[in-house]
Amino acid sequence: MKKRVFLAIAVTITFIFCSCRRAAQPQNNVGKVFGTYYSIKYTAPENYGQEFDSLFAVVNKSLSTFDTSSVISRINRSDTAVIVDFHFATVFEDALYVSRATDGAFDMTVAPLVNLWGFGYDPSDTATLKTKAEIDSIKQFVGYDKISLEGGRLYKSDPRIKLDASAIAKGYACDLVGDFLESRSVENYLVDIGGEMVARGVNSAGVPWRVGIVSPVDDASQLNTDVESIISLDNRALATSGNYRQFYITKERKVSHTIDPVTGYPTNHKLLSASVLAPVCDIADAYATSFMVIGDTARIREIIKASKYDLEAVLIVDSAGHHKQLVIH
Repeated sequence: MKKRVFLAIAVTITFIFCSCRRAAQPQNNVGKVFGTYYSIKYTAPENYGQEFDSLFAVVNKSLSTFDTSSVISRINRSDTAVIVDFHFATVFEDALYVSRATDGAFDMTVAPLVNLWGFGYDPSDTATLKTKAEIDSIKQFVGYDKISLEGGRLYKSDPRIKLDASAIAKGYACDLVGDFLESRSVENYLVDIGGEMVARGVNSAGVPWRVGIVSPVDDASQLNTDVESIISLDNRALATSGNYRQFYITKERKVSHTIDPVTGYPTNHKLLSASVLAPVCDIADAYATSFMVIGDTARIREIIKASKYDLEAVLIVDSAGHHKQLVIH
């Protein structure tokens, strides 16, 4: 009898110890990926840092133009043997939807123009502005209507067509991390990859996550963290695009990294940044970029109204040297 009582007590103590050890607790993984930072906050009984690294590697192998063996790099080399993976196919279909919805303001085939202006994976000289002849010669093989995905293969109407997923891949990576956490029954998390975010549930204080939109002041060092406004991110995704961090100055003008796929030129208007809230982050990412290309707030309002997604945009506009914020539902 005494032995059985002792065993029962021992089992109870072991169970309590294991339960305590595996109780959900706040986790925070931070680091560098895709040329930027990441921060993943969540409540779980264990840390998933290794799993996150594996997910990031999967995204790179599919969508990174800086990895010569990736799916997108092989497509850019017109490798006819490449079969796209699930991740490329998902991003391609979402990108194509946004391309059509924005009349080409978002376009993955913009890569040669981005390279021409010195911002891509194969940048050219940035000392001078490019000539109209140079731009027009490249525009011949830029256009989302020149590519199609059929039977797992991407077809290009011109072998010189090259793709760039940098304006949608970080958002997609956020979605992947969020999906993984939910597969592990994590109900509360905030994924932040270079300012693209996905949030579910509540923070450690028990309230919806609150995040900041950075003030769009020119800062090539990318060290400025001044916040323009704070918003509640309640079971939504957020992506921000702007021309205040990636740019260079020539004798003639400031050259921003946002290239208009239709005109072939860097954007030059009063819209300083566009933050988009959407159900998923790759869609938010693509729309944010397209809005920075468009610049016209009236046109942006029309696009939001027509979208099949539940979108909201926070636009920061230069108004006589001051920042003016517009919120469009």
